[in-house]
Amino acid sequence: MVVELADCNIKLCHSLGCPDDCPNFRRAPGFPVFGVGQPSEAGFPKLAEKLSGSDKVIWFNMRQEPVAYVGGQPVTPRKSKNPHDNIEIPGKVSDMDELEKKLVSVLEERKCEKEGTVVIFRDKEDADNPMDREEIKEHHPLADLKSFNSILAGLAEGPIKDMSVVRVPVLEEKALPEEIFDVIIAAMVNENPAKTQCVFSSQLGQGRTTLGMVIGCIVKAVQMSSKLNKMVDTGIGSRDWAESIIHKTFETLTPSEDLKDPYLMGEFEVIKELLQKVPATKEGKVLADKMIDVCGTPPEGTGIQNMRKTIIRTKYKYDEAGEDRQEVWKKMIINFIERYFYLICFATYAKEQGPSGFSKNFVSWMGEQAGLREMINAGKDKLEWSRQVDQTKVNELRSKMSGADYKLQLGEIVTRLYKISHTTYQDMPRGTIKNTLMRKLTTKTLMEILPSEVLSSIQKELLEKKLSADFDTVVGLVVAA
Repeated sequence: MVVELADCNIKLCHSLGCPDDCPNFRRAPGFPVFGVGQPSEAGFPKLAEKLSGSDKVIWFNMRQEPVAYVGGQPVTPRKSKNPHDNIEIPGKVSDMDELEKKLVSVLEERKCEKEGTVVIFRDKEDADNPMDREEIKEHHPLADLKSFNSILAGLAEGPIKDMSVVRVPVLEEKALPEEIFDVIIAAMVNENPAKTQCVFSSQLGQGRTTLGMVIGCIVKAVQMSSKLNKMVDTGIGSRDWAESIIHKTFETLTPSEDLKDPYLMGEFEVIKELLQKVPATKEGKVLADKMIDVCGTPPEGTGIQNMRKTIIRTKYKYDEAGEDRQEVWKKMIINFIERYFYLICFATYAKEQGPSGFSKNFVSWMGEQAGLREMINAGKDKLEWSRQVDQTKVNELRSKMSGADYKLQLGEIVTRLYKISHTTYQDMPRGTIKNTLMRKLTTKTLMEILPSEVLSSIQKELLEKKLSADFDTVVGLVVAA
């Protein structure tokens, strides 16, 4: 299947333009593993300065979609009907590289001969949820037109003397196709784990970059552990010495209050099922969690996304959003759970196959594990999508609302409803999101227990006056009813 660029708009890779020349650049603590968003053209030599000039560099491009540079800014095609999602490119890596060349040609063809400009889209403002974004189009001079691959080739010929480039065509927010793990392993397996520098890049430097960094760190951790064990076998060091280093460096999580929260520790139903049915994944989860933290947000890491904790934190965004905005968050959450599941499986595989030099590839290993693919497909959406309140306590308050003097007890009723909401969200950390959700649930439950005639009157007034059904408004209307 060939992707047609004719029905695509050209959009800035960063919604408002590059925030800086090396957006979200960081290094995973303890590893020569780096992450970055799509740099500006001026950012490449700056990035080269951040790397060791004497050691080999492998640049992993974690994007499927083609990227070109116009006036030093990276741009990419987006489907005109779906402008906020990266397009998925089926086929081989060579096809993706050819499409990048075609993108440069398309930009040339779209150049306005009179003004020498090309239309490029960007977001009017930044917004967390894609459904809240608005696009605007601008005319940019078609100057210094280059492909991403050509810039990387120039980098390898100039500032970085020993550099190879590997495209890893990963799907957005996922750990698929499974072959991406083997692509990364193949590039790293014969390299010195302590010296070979791995740079992972994607659009924002967030999900796909972090995924690559975690995979890279898992591979290096297993390689380094194997070297330590070989040193013991040859009599260079003691077993206790090696195991102490391995445990401290690759297995011990940084002390944190988050360790006490089962959801922040990734204890979702399908993950618990995996650990129960495949006991080896318990050790795999330890390695995966450690590398996820190393590549994640401070204080454990220096990154911008913790691939385990982001699952429940995105769930909080889902809970807070209106029903018309929840679809995007739900899709992300399901993808994040699937991604985490695969990382645990990969870490388990790496611990098993790493000492032999990864003689068996990950895709084959997954195929030998009966039911794993079916397990994640069936279990990735098994989550409590709506909070269940204590109906016994709600029914007690419903009976108080049935009397003619319910307004006299309204203060007590609302207070008790708020306590019910607090209990419902007791697992969440304190903060604005928790307070918003509690007020939202209190309002929703209050409306459910109102006498039918009062509820009808309030709903009519909300509709006619185009009022928001927030806590203060609803309580005010109940008092005035």
